[in-house]
Amino acid sequence: MRPTAEEQLDGTCRILETVVAPCVADPLARTILDNLIANMRMLTVALPKVAGFMRDDNAATLDLLLALRDALPPELVLRIDEAAAASEIDGTDEAALDERNGVLREVLAAAVCHPGLAPDRRTAITRYMVERASRVPMRYVPTALAPTATAKR
Repeated sequence: MRPTAEEQLDGTCRILETVVAPCVADPLARTILDNLIANMRMLTVALPKVAGFMRDDNAATLDLLLALRDALPPELVLRIDEAAAASEIDGTDEAALDERNGVLREVLAAAVCHPGLAPDRRTAITRYMVERASRVPMRYVPTALAPTATAKR
């Protein structure tokens, strides 16, 4: 489909940079505009990677949960087994991938909060979460005040 979401975001950024930004004199407003443009550029690059990330993350989260089964109470084991038995999701259906990710992350959150979980198991979860964070395609672009905006305060 043309234009793609990425092409639309890129075009919007180009208009904001070439038409709108030169008209914005207020330093705070300009900083906000620049950061919004940066976030849109991040989305332009990240969007094509989201489905693959979600597919891989769902598989890795399920693998971790399956490895934790023997250390968890029966109600969590049941939820893990239900997640494992769920039918395969179309790897291009981002809404379905996101929904499954939410289910798996809820179970993982419950697992990490289980008081009987051994420290080595908590460490495995922490290691996984740090590694996961390093792969997330959508990274927040921080909003920072430009030096001129800060100086006026």
